[in-house]
Amino acid sequence: MNTLSHVTGRRAVLRGVVGTAAVAAAWQGFPLLSWGQQAGAAGALGADRWRLLINEAVTADLSISMLALRYKGLADYLGGQIRSKQVLVDPVIDIQNFVRQASSEQKPLMVFGKSVNQLSKLVRDGGYQPLVRRPEPYKAAFIVKKDSPITEIGQLSGKKILMPDESSATVAVARAEMRRLNVREPYVSFTRYQDSVSAQVAAGLAEVGAVNPTIAKKWQEGGGRVIGETQPVVNWSVLAAPGVPADMVSRLTESLLALNNQAGIMSEIGVKQWVKADRKEYLALLDYTHE
Repeated sequence: MNTLSHVTGRRAVLRGVVGTAAVAAAWQGFPLLSWGQQAGAAGALGADRWRLLINEAVTADLSISMLALRYKGLADYLGGQIRSKQVLVDPVIDIQNFVRQASSEQKPLMVFGKSVNQLSKLVRDGGYQPLVRRPEPYKAAFIVKKDSPITEIGQLSGKKILMPDESSATVAVARAEMRRLNVREPYVSFTRYQDSVSAQVAAGLAEVGAVNPTIAKKWQEGGGRVIGETQPVVNWSVLAAPGVPADMVSRLTESLLALNNQAGIMSEIGVKQWVKADRKEYLALLDYTHE
């Protein structure tokens, strides 16, 4: 497969200090510790704070402050469920930076992410423990213009295909599906944002785009066509850090499942329902993607 690692984007993503959520300020004077160190040292430090590490799929309009505000209700709820501890939102936009933080010695208590291929590697290689996931599977879609002669994924050999962030789940499953269908020598390039993929396909800069379900739905509503989807894999998930004891894993899982009856918090994070996650689902994804 020919791959051109050409990364483009419409604007730089905000990386400033989170104002309203005061995430940066909340950590001043409190060393960045792993969840286990925080649990053991809380009394001595006079503080009792744990981290919820967040990563969302990249769009041109996303910012650190937006993510911090979006997940503050979830963090406050979880803090109340865990012996009244404070859970701080630690939002990360860049996927690889998220993986580095989750894999460092200073691990958070929990991670929530949408790049499920990266979450699956944290489960398999990093010892993270699945708590809950969205019930519906994740499927990336291949989009073309309305008048394109391409009608199915099997016709993509030698075609110009545009994909989003190379570390994203969209790219991982799109490549897996092309491999499964024996698509030979496609010309693949990358752009950072999901919505940039559809914009460039519409402008004729690429013959085909691989996008997430949200962008695919908007594309169809605008008159474009979807020529196929990837195989279904596990969707957005919350994981507990390695070493979190079984009783706390159970408590966190039950607390997250109980949110199914609290529409307010769930609507804020864009999830309709949680179901209990199973480690086998993440390993199955990696079997599909060959990661």
